[in-house]
Amino acid sequence: MRSIDLFRFSTDNLRRRKGRTVLTVIGVVVGVCAIVVMVSLGIAVNRATDEMLQGWGDLTKIEVMRYGAQQGTPDLDDRMVAQFRQIPHVVAATPMVQSSEFYGQIEGGRNGRYLSEGAMLIGMDPDAIAPMGYELLTGGYDISSFLGKDSIPVLIGEQVPFTFRDTRKSPMAPNAMMYPEYDETYTNIINLPQYDADGTLLNPDDFFFDVMGADLVFRMDVGWDDATGETKYKDYKLVPVGMVKGGMSDWMVSNGVIMSLENMKRLESDHRRATGAGSSSSGGGYGMYGGSVVIGGGGGESQVTVEGYDTVYVKVDEVAQMPDVEKRIKETGYQIYSMSETRAQLQQQVLQTQLMLGGLAAVSLFVAALNIMNTMTMAITERTREIGVMKVLGCRLRDIRLLFLLESGAIGFLGGVAGVAVSLLLSFLLNHLTDILMFLGVGANIDLAAAFGLGGLSSMMPGMKLSVIPVWLILAALAFATGVGLLSGIAPAGRAVRISSLEAIRHE
Repeated sequence: MRSIDLFRFSTDNLRRRKGRTVLTVIGVVVGVCAIVVMVSLGIAVNRATDEMLQGWGDLTKIEVMRYGAQQGTPDLDDRMVAQFRQIPHVVAATPMVQSSEFYGQIEGGRNGRYLSEGAMLIGMDPDAIAPMGYELLTGGYDISSFLGKDSIPVLIGEQVPFTFRDTRKSPMAPNAMMYPEYDETYTNIINLPQYDADGTLLNPDDFFFDVMGADLVFRMDVGWDDATGETKYKDYKLVPVGMVKGGMSDWMVSNGVIMSLENMKRLESDHRRATGAGSSSSGGGYGMYGGSVVIGGGGGESQVTVEGYDTVYVKVDEVAQMPDVEKRIKETGYQIYSMSETRAQLQQQVLQTQLMLGGLAAVSLFVAALNIMNTMTMAITERTREIGVMKVLGCRLRDIRLLFLLESGAIGFLGGVAGVAVSLLLSFLLNHLTDILMFLGVGANIDLAAAFGLGGLSSMMPGMKLSVIPVWLILAALAFATGVGLLSGIAPAGRAVRISSLEAIRHE
């Protein structure tokens, strides 16, 4: 029998018993819809928590610390940083260094009128800044060029302009500083510096001066004058080459004046030379300290503080690769921190709730499968004579089996299509539920996170969708529903091919 004939016979048989077919399809619709909606709720919560965690910190960044390391762990130095870069899926690795050797202040504007009270000098690997994901507001990333003995190229964090104070006004004066303005959720600054393609500041009224176009000077404290008792300074011109976004989560970059590690070491060397201080045992003092100190260990194993950088940041290309990279670094013996563990815990909580609710939804789909089996069994009983005629006419057993499998599979597929359609409608209604309730004059606050055991986090996820149905979920639902239909039809189809031809012909 040709495939087109099998398809026509199966559709004709389903149409002949429209009432029974519709009722059976409805059962599949309920089961598919319940499962799709439950999964979509979990996807929505996971996406919202990822966005929330992304605001707390980069999900693909690992902090490697020299504290709490295992016995025998190598120093966290440049050699180890180079090894981290060789790990598969690592796109960048760099220390983020604040010197403990020298102090000073940053002045800006004409005659050094404005004094920064919060900007931090930070040393980083110039080649790692762009791969680390710090987006440029204006300018470029090149802080490795040599501009002269006392000139240093720097990157400016986007919040640095808010750190300057007008020294001609009282520190207590309300207009002594320009302050950031926050949105309604107090999570985003709405008056950050904005630049056009030509590097022109578009909102100059929000700041005392344009940091990118101003003379910035770092005045390093190099002791005091015994004769006058005044502090002595060594001045360095800071040349901004670009401004980067750090966001609310990366406050060091947002409030940082970033230079190369080489220039950071040069400042420390100049400070030691100017003050007569000896060479630091830390290997330069740029966030490095000597002496392994044994501290309290967990699980009976001693921990140490190794020499080297305080913290090295490792950037991974994808969130999915984070566990493998973290495992490789932990095997070296270092203590690490990332958002992966927090993310995994939240996702585990969501998964547990999904499994529980999905289990309830699966019961309805199981009942639908029993209905399909019952429908197909009744169809075989009613069509026993037809089956006998098909056998007598020489129809192959596999064609008879395939005919009934096509019918049961079609019921599952139709139920899947209708179930997905209803799920998309329910998803739309859920995502606009607050607006609908407000239109009806009913005030309500939908806390979906609480339903998944994450109560209290909804306030940190403003504007989250309640339901998200990606394309893969639609395709999976259709395949699953069709598969349930086919599996439900196996037993009835097997019964059909076992019917005796002569008995089937005599059957009334």
